[in-house]
Amino acid sequence: MSDEVLSEKLARYFSSLQFDQIPADVVDAAKLHILDSLGCLLAGSRLEAGRLAYELAVATSGANGTSTLLGSDRRVSFLDAVQAMSVASHCGEMDDIHGGAGTCIGAMIVPALSAIGEKHGGPGEKFLEAAVVGYETIIRIGLAIDAPKLFVHGWWPSTICGAFGVVAAGAKFLDLSSEQTVNALGIASLHSGGMITGGNEGATARHLVFGHAARNGVLALLAAEQGFTGPKRALEDPRGFCLTLCSAPDWEYLQSFDSFLLPEVAFKPYPCARQLHAGVEALLKILRRTSLTPSAIEEIELLLPAQNAAMMNRPSITATHAATVGSGQYVMAVTALRGKIDLLSFGEEHLSSAKVRTLMAKVKVSASTDLDRHYPKYWSGRVAVRLLDGQSYSEEVIIPKGESGNPMTQSEVEEKFLSLAGPALGDQKARSAIDRVSSLESLNSLRPLLTGLKLSG
Repeated sequence: MSDEVLSEKLARYFSSLQFDQIPADVVDAAKLHILDSLGCLLAGSRLEAGRLAYELAVATSGANGTSTLLGSDRRVSFLDAVQAMSVASHCGEMDDIHGGAGTCIGAMIVPALSAIGEKHGGPGEKFLEAAVVGYETIIRIGLAIDAPKLFVHGWWPSTICGAFGVVAAGAKFLDLSSEQTVNALGIASLHSGGMITGGNEGATARHLVFGHAARNGVLALLAAEQGFTGPKRALEDPRGFCLTLCSAPDWEYLQSFDSFLLPEVAFKPYPCARQLHAGVEALLKILRRTSLTPSAIEEIELLLPAQNAAMMNRPSITATHAATVGSGQYVMAVTALRGKIDLLSFGEEHLSSAKVRTLMAKVKVSASTDLDRHYPKYWSGRVAVRLLDGQSYSEEVIIPKGESGNPMTQSEVEEKFLSLAGPALGDQKARSAIDRVSSLESLNSLRPLLTGLKLSG
């Protein structure tokens, strides 16, 4: 075994992993992340970028679609379905994320597995196994290359690492051989990449890049099944994936499997960039313990780790959903005005509000060196509010809501799902989906779950 390359070690470990070897807490976490990702998908399919992705899938698939776009009654090609549903899952900025790896995960893994499950059939237990394998792979790849450092160079860690997880999840679900899995991982490495530019402009194609990474993972699987070979040393070769992106990779994440990392993945309670969640939570704490009104505010200062501050300091943005979800100025302003933040905060009423624009001018986003010590494990934040009468308030959040150290409860995740899925499916079908996901390992077929996530034609 000492002669194994890293992709072979990954393939061997995950191909041999059985459901009864996965700890109960990891299974429970996987179920909640699957549920959360499905909710994000259904809500996102009704947002601008999600609708565009679905229309693009219909346009490029022609009349011979075989895969369902969840949340609709439309059928498109297999690869187009994976891409479109992944776009929908991510575009609302509500999907889960691993801060240390800098990667959003469920919005790739769950749409890909849903399309694979519909195409090939299979039991719920196999879906759970595959989801765990996909999550673990993306996390380990991201941690090995210290992926959050890629942000500063304009690269998007999720699109860099995501295809590997889709490959691993799909290979597990389809029972691909270790050799096929190794080839698929190598093929995925050749397709990895994606830039994070376009935030200020609100370029909706940024979400398309995210979906394309999921599509590339499935394409790598299909290519390996057809006999294409990928570089076996894709991860450790001097010109390979890890050393191209990181000068000193942490190889242990790719060859030591003595624990599960999935429970570290954070849920997002707020529909905005994760870099802003600690600030939102801090501001909401101030609002709840004071009676201040927006008109009394002289300044709101949002302090973030330096790398996050550089990304979220966006005072001049286009008034679109895609642009404002990553603007510290907009998110702080609309939260202060509404006393909450939800998808409606990014609707036309608030995007075009003069009150929001006036308060945005009073928001300052700054770097805090003392918050840097928590990064990238935790994306912390501090908010200081100064009033016109001289009073000031401050709150700091080191571990934002949704992390394992500050978790969302099962009921909170389920309530989030109902709020996202209910408008698309109706409350009864949404509650049925919760029941099916919670008992996923007992389902002999995925058909009841996936059928329940479609709309009647």
